[in-house]
Amino acid sequence: MENVGIIVDSGTDLPEDIIEKYNIKVVPLRIIINDKEYEEGSISEEFLLQRLEDSDVKTSLPKPEAIIKAVEEFIEKGINKIMTFNISGSMSGTYNLFKLTSESLKSKYPELQIENIDTLNISIGAGLVAYQSIRMLEEGKTFEEVADWAKNNAKKSKIFFIIPSLKYLAKGGRIGRVSAKIGEMLNIKPIISNSDDGIYYTVSKVRGLKKAYNKVYDEFLKFVKENEYLAAVYISGVSKEVEKLQSEFYEKINHLEHSIEVFVGKLSSTLTIHAGPDMFGIGALIVE
Repeated sequence: MENVGIIVDSGTDLPEDIIEKYNIKVVPLRIIINDKEYEEGSISEEFLLQRLEDSDVKTSLPKPEAIIKAVEEFIEKGINKIMTFNISGSMSGTYNLFKLTSESLKSKYPELQIENIDTLNISIGAGLVAYQSIRMLEEGKTFEEVADWAKNNAKKSKIFFIIPSLKYLAKGGRIGRVSAKIGEMLNIKPIISNSDDGIYYTVSKVRGLKKAYNKVYDEFLKFVKENEYLAAVYISGVSKEVEKLQSEFYEKINHLEHSIEVFVGKLSSTLTIHAGPDMFGIGALIVE
């Protein structure tokens, strides 16, 4: 396996065991609560959820210094080929920040090769692009081959999710407040995904949570078809009912014929700010 450094932003939601196994460096996005700043990972989910209702909660880009530190730590170990993976550049300025910072670093370190990957995705949908890239490096693919694959095949990863309340998306300006209010009144649950351009869009709408969970699963099956795939079932919040649901759908997916590997995990705090508690989603990346 070629010696390549992997850097992701915290919004990619890669499982902790994968991060540790492959020495992946995670650059934290930031959270601002009533003008006080926190880095992703420095506060608990419970702490955030307690303040989500009655505090001014915002998200912010990573610090450029954190990106520089991650890159230079690899350079110090003699690793001069680096790939960075970010949540969709159409939904966050994180990718552009990584790209600009990388250009600056390349002028400082002439031997440095950095490929910045816009995953066109969020949460584990983005993380699966990074993970598949690592798997390809393990298989003996070169740095250049894997970077080329990631740039041209990120759209093979999708995440389908529902959130019980639309008010958090409205609060963050992701959808209109009027649309959110009408949706709440009619108990309409949109199934949301990312387009090939990396933008939120509504796949379908159903009434009621139970139907919505099953519809998320149906959309996942429709996407993967008869292809082999990596998958993940992700949630937010601390509801035991939603945790049970996560386990049930993990078992269903894990036993499907074309399933290679399935993860479970939690949404990062910065994404939970926009989704709220009890988000339920299934992500998949088609492996060909």
